[in-house]
Amino acid sequence: MTPIDEPDGALLVRFRTGDSTALEALFARHEGQVFRFLFGLLRDHHAAEDALQETFVQAIRYADVVAPNAFRGWLYTVAHRQAMLVKRKAKRLPSQADDLVLLGLVGDDAADFRTDRADDARAVMELVKLLPAPQRAVIIARVVEGKKFREVADSLGCPLNTALARMHEGLKKLRQLWEARHA
Repeated sequence: MTPIDEPDGALLVRFRTGDSTALEALFARHEGQVFRFLFGLLRDHHAAEDALQETFVQAIRYADVVAPNAFRGWLYTVAHRQAMLVKRKAKRLPSQADDLVLLGLVGDDAADFRTDRADDARAVMELVKLLPAPQRAVIIARVVEGKKFREVADSLGCPLNTALARMHEGLKKLRQLWEARHA
């Protein structure tokens, strides 16, 4: 069975076992439809593209917890949330968004209630430096430099699915380092 014929759930299970081609097949299958959905919500091509990229980042981050038979619906829920975040982000000051983005990498839900966000953001950047070079490069290019995944892959000279897989593994390791630091 080719990835095109495989159901979403089977592709998601394959990705969880380390097959990054399965993730690429999932994204290729849903990219156009999710983009059209986001464009309908945002009415801006660039904003929809940004929300699409963030939707796929979240899909990578939470690929281990989403139910395989509910992937498509979950993906659209994430896309809708990302569209709403894009709308809200446009109203924020850039410096506020930067710290929140860094803290979001480690899944720190309490970030909004802390007065020391800048210190936590610096701590996250210190932890990023501990990641293996390929994962660190993808996370810095994507989060700090704001590149889209295709641009990240091009600048690092690797396939798109490799950049996505490196982001996934890097975020997992980063969360583990953060949790160990706060244990």
